[in-house]
Amino acid sequence: MGTRGSADARSEGRTPRDDSSFDLIDVPATVVCAGCGDPACIGCVYEEPTNQSGVVAIIPWERPGVGFWRRLWQTSTLATIHARTFFGALPAGDVSTALSFALVCETIAVLGLSLGVGLLAMVVLPSLPSLLLHDPTLRRSVARGTAASALMLVLAMVALHAIHGMALDAAARRYGGRRFGRGLRFGLYACGWDLVTLPLGLFVTALSQGLAAARHALPLGLTAPAQASEAFLIGMHGLSPETARLAARRAAYYTMVPVLLTLAIGVFAVAAALR
Repeated sequence: MGTRGSADARSEGRTPRDDSSFDLIDVPATVVCAGCGDPACIGCVYEEPTNQSGVVAIIPWERPGVGFWRRLWQTSTLATIHARTFFGALPAGDVSTALSFALVCETIAVLGLSLGVGLLAMVVLPSLPSLLLHDPTLRRSVARGTAASALMLVLAMVALHAIHGMALDAAARRYGGRRFGRGLRFGLYACGWDLVTLPLGLFVTALSQGLAAARHALPLGLTAPAQASEAFLIGMHGLSPETARLAARRAAYYTMVPVLLTLAIGVFAVAAALR
């Protein structure tokens, strides 16, 4: 009786398991090596396509046979809500697939921002819709300016995330990181943060999961990058938590330099155009 009571007490004290991270894996009935076809081989071509348990780590976006929107939203949610689990076990894969994910995420996020800015402009300037309706020149100018600005913002956001991911690899190398080359995939899949935490993503979250879920996701645009970076440095590069925090800060500095240079060039270009 006493043994059973102590076991119940221990089970009640355990932290509930987060099963959402299991969206990252597929467990096929039979796993064979992609190179030689031998089911006993643990992977002779790719670095770690399988392990001894026969479990293959697959990011939802990279799963065949799953709907586009489902793959997109599942991957973005995992990268944001479960950033530590997702980026701490980021599997190897094709960079072009991650790039397509990043471009889709940032395009949708920027379109949502543009829609919000447009609605705000109509509230602040009630006469704007009438002007756009009756002035074809103004309408074309606004359309071209909006399209060009949106395209530049999409490319800038993807580039910023990619630079940050590669900076993590570079910073880890200075602290003895053991694995390289996945930083770029980290940065590209990190674009999922913007899809979930910017206005359109928060609106979708509120509709699909409720206001409480949207309130939970709102601050993750600020907290998820640090959590993901440290988890990536610990899980992928084998750094200690203390060293991972140092490397993450160094990577942030590496990322700031090209961003500040780009902003400076942009300011000078605008100033020159206005002369």
